[in-house]
Amino acid sequence: MCAIFGFAGFRDTALLHRMAETLHHRGPDGRGFFEGERFSMGNCRLSIIDLAGGDQPIYNEDGSLAVVQNGEIYNYVELREQLEARGHVFKTHSDTEVLVHGYEEWGRDLPKRLNGMYAFAVHDRRSGDTFIARDRCGQKPFYYWHGNGRFVFASEAKAILECPFVERAPNLAAIDSYLCLRNVPEPETMFAGIYLLPVAHSMLLKSTGEFAIERYWSVPLRTNRNYLSDGEYLEMLEAKFRDAVRLTMRSDVPVSSYLSAGVDSSLITAAAREFNDNLHTFSIGFNSPIDETRDAAETARLLGTTHHEIQVTPEDFELLPRVVWQMDRPVGDALILAFDRLAANCGKDFKVVLGGEGADEMFAGYQFHKVMPMVEKYHRLVPGFIHHGLMLPGFRATPMGILNRFFEFPADLGKAGKKRLADFLAMYGKRDLRRNYYSLRTLWSLDERHSIYADDFKHRATRDWIPPERPEDRDSGAQFLDRLLKLQYDEWLQDWALIRQDKNTMAHSLEIRLPFLDHELIEMAFQMPPHLKARGGRDKIVERQLAGKMLPPAVSNRPKNPFFLPMAYFYQNPTIREMIDETLSPDRIKKRGYFDPAKVKALVDGMAAGEFVGLKQVMSLVILELWHMIFVDRELRFP
Repeated sequence: MCAIFGFAGFRDTALLHRMAETLHHRGPDGRGFFEGERFSMGNCRLSIIDLAGGDQPIYNEDGSLAVVQNGEIYNYVELREQLEARGHVFKTHSDTEVLVHGYEEWGRDLPKRLNGMYAFAVHDRRSGDTFIARDRCGQKPFYYWHGNGRFVFASEAKAILECPFVERAPNLAAIDSYLCLRNVPEPETMFAGIYLLPVAHSMLLKSTGEFAIERYWSVPLRTNRNYLSDGEYLEMLEAKFRDAVRLTMRSDVPVSSYLSAGVDSSLITAAAREFNDNLHTFSIGFNSPIDETRDAAETARLLGTTHHEIQVTPEDFELLPRVVWQMDRPVGDALILAFDRLAANCGKDFKVVLGGEGADEMFAGYQFHKVMPMVEKYHRLVPGFIHHGLMLPGFRATPMGILNRFFEFPADLGKAGKKRLADFLAMYGKRDLRRNYYSLRTLWSLDERHSIYADDFKHRATRDWIPPERPEDRDSGAQFLDRLLKLQYDEWLQDWALIRQDKNTMAHSLEIRLPFLDHELIEMAFQMPPHLKARGGRDKIVERQLAGKMLPPAVSNRPKNPFFLPMAYFYQNPTIREMIDETLSPDRIKKRGYFDPAKVKALVDGMAAGEFVGLKQVMSLVILELWHMIFVDRELRFP
């Protein structure tokens, strides 16, 4: 059930079928259409639940409501029981059918009752209105365009581009946020005029063409300190986690699992193994010194799974343009290639795979989750004159070799990385939480971005795109770490972590399910005290305690190994160098008009130093240019 699309305000049968063809990879098992005078929609189906009877659109008893869905409603069995008790009559065994009956029963409150990953549209044939909703964490996308009384929507932006009313134009105002974060924060995209329905939001599209958007869920912050005991929270986590895995295992086709050497995917695999004694697992490697496939294979052996190992090679970079096409929006990290290769191999034999995304966001598993609380505490204790007069100069004088020992990436921070950290420390007290969060995560600092822009473009790129501070961002009684973690659910999770999984798995007709994004599990995690998440340089403390109960000690105590593509071992390969030289040539950069060709050339030449930040900056520019070549210039065409 993995692609939806449609439009309002006009009729165009040929467009409906072109959109279906464009999204065929997301659902190759069947197509279904609803077509009216002023509203049409369709679905490309990946058959997972009710293989014989779950074709879409699905209607209610009298045919007055029609629904198409992308994703899965995990608690459909329980919802069906409730709805049947209220007199609703079901025609299928599909999870999608609970949406039409649920909308009849609960109206716009329906999403609050759903546990799953979804983007769906329920059309009311009587009123002409359409109700649309997207899941709480943004596992499934919903793109839309509107203008002159027309409205077009789809699971991928490339299907919207099939509409003759939609212009293929870049969103120039998004270039700056892309360089900063390597993605464009929703609701904007890199396409001018194409937007995303924000996560945890619903939309009511009126028959008149007007629409209203509202939020139905938000990560809850705890303001009191009346916590339960640590042991009670561990028991609650174990019960809820096992239930989340159980729900995501609901399927009429076999379910597989991604498995790295980390605790997140290992926990999911261990829990899934309890429901499936013939579980297949898949891991990815890079044939480099940081490769963790050996540890993953050992975990698979201990857990008793049938294991498959995939290696990314420099030659695979010839696939990068296609992967950028799959992604729709540019995500500026060559690691997207690894997500594609993993999905391509898993998708040969499976339609469903489990993944570990979401645990780091709940249980403080990233480096900045440890850095920012330490810096916050430091700034509250150390007077400003000592910080600026003694501590900051000392940091700037510290050799890079010493600094590298304090960070998890097995790559040198380099001069650029050290300067980034020094600037972060210098400006920390002058920024609010949200701006410090973006500053620490940025790939290109503000000065670096402005330095690389072409003179004629600087005034177009310069704008304050960072969302304003909200009341919950401030110290309103909630713990600092929880306020920091909550920020990730506004942008990082869906626009960085989840888009890489959804677009690349769906490109190979594979559905990924993420148990750690169960909203009840998230709500429970945000009720826990911070010391169960991060403390004294340790991360994911309560999760590791759970791992101690479910996994062998060699796995549960294994330190986190960041998942990144080691460009330092790859960039000199002829396949990669040829791509860099083509996409970032002075003539092409000058013609595009965004960047100073001389500055870009200096950055490319600087790759010889092998510095972590510089290599990532180059690849972010390569991916941005590939996106333009594919979607704007149509110089490269797929499939």
